Amino acid sequence: MIQWLAFLLFSLLAVLSALGVVVLPNPVYVILSLLSSLIAIAGIFFVAGAELVGAIQLLIYAVAVTVFYVFVLTAVPWEKALKKDSHYRVEGVLSFPLLLLMYLEILVVFSLGISASPKGQIWELSKKFGNTEVIGSILFSKYFLVFELVSLVLLIGMIGAVIIGRKEAQTYDSDTP
Repeated sequence: MIQWLAFLLFSLLAVLSALGVVVLPNPVYVILSLLSSLIAIAGIFFVAGAELVGAIQLLIYAVAVTVFYVFVLTAVPWEKALKKDSHYRVEGVLSFPLLLLMYLEILVVFSLGISASPKGQIWELSKKFGNTEVIGSILFSKYFLVFELVSLVLLIGMIGAVIIGRKEAQTYDSDTP
């Protein structure tokens, strides 16, 4: 029962924080809402028993990505960016029912107790070796190529964000009369 309440609390916090990311006009509040959402998602992972994924969520997303966004926030002059109204609030609000539908699906799966491995292979491995060892062995054996490709895509995305941020900063500097 406590797990169910914790799951509902973290889910509600994640949904409200994600809504804040889309709706709030101030970039500082948007980053704080994003941080709150990422922490809530890590809480969902901890409640579900995926401690390693929750820790990775906290370390990589909640810390590294938020620090990156703060870096971009300090590098881009937001007074000029806000005048162009570059936020996609309408698209975010329109996609909110889809997000609610996904959370409803998660609630149904969680309440019915549907397992990722119906025969219990992962559960037996987890009991025998531990959660971290099972994830590591599966990740670096069966999904090694996919893991490396995802890390390459993230690296390319980070380099692209830095290049776009530098171009935007140069564009804003040239607009001043």
